[in-house]
Amino acid sequence: MLGAWNPQSAVTLTFADVFNCEPDWSWRSGILRSSDLWYVIDGVGWLREEQSRSARQIIRGGDLVLLRANRSYAAGHDSRRPLSLIAVYFELLDESGAPIVLGSPRQEIDILHAEASGFVHDVLLRLVRCLQDGRRRWAEACFQTVVMEIINQCANTWPPGRFGDQARRIMQICERIRRHPGEPIRVDALAAGMGVSAEHFSRLFRRVQGLSPRAFITRTRIDTARRLLLTSSHSIERIATLLGYDSGFQFSRHFKARTGVPPSHYRDRGRQALRVAPPRS
Repeated sequence: MLGAWNPQSAVTLTFADVFNCEPDWSWRSGILRSSDLWYVIDGVGWLREEQSRSARQIIRGGDLVLLRANRSYAAGHDSRRPLSLIAVYFELLDESGAPIVLGSPRQEIDILHAEASGFVHDVLLRLVRCLQDGRRRWAEACFQTVVMEIINQCANTWPPGRFGDQARRIMQICERIRRHPGEPIRVDALAAGMGVSAEHFSRLFRRVQGLSPRAFITRTRIDTARRLLLTSSHSIERIATLLGYDSGFQFSRHFKARTGVPPSHYRDRGRQALRVAPPRS
């Protein structure tokens, strides 16, 4: 999607903002003077490249969409599920100062579903705030961070076909689990959402992630618990509640079984290790 980019590429940001589109919203761009990156926060819509009269491309929450300079586009959405999106107008230059032409020449519109959607959303919101506050260098750094995330995802793109589609769905599920580790999760419900049996879903999940769905959920909760124990003032009971455990006792037993120490000991040892030793006289 952004194949000509490298970390030395210079970026110029023309405009960035968040748009919550009204139900009767539609859009025609005219010829774009700079490239435009959309991140779709929510809703369902469509895009079409006007000059070639290409077919409409469906866009939905979590999608990153690249609109290239010197082309024109039209867009609309489902009035019952209106689009909410972040748009960033930008230009990238290589080390010699020449413009970088982005996107695949075979595609009229480049669309990529962001696996780390929460991360991308947060960084782009920060970009908008920085640009509006006049902190252009910070905004440009945020944009480069998003580009690096896109490059990383493209390097690990699953192959086309049914398995690729299923793998992408599983990665979206994993991202949701990481963002909400305390939510009650049933493997059979996840499988039903993909239209497969629980057994087949577990095989697919293991093929993509290298471990079972339950093991992934457990690992995510324990990793989150480690972070909360070291970086928050929450009680053990509160952390247990945040991570979906029935009680602090259940959480403590679960944590010790997987780390070898109770959560209170882990917190004490971790904080002790993080303290800066006083200078020697």
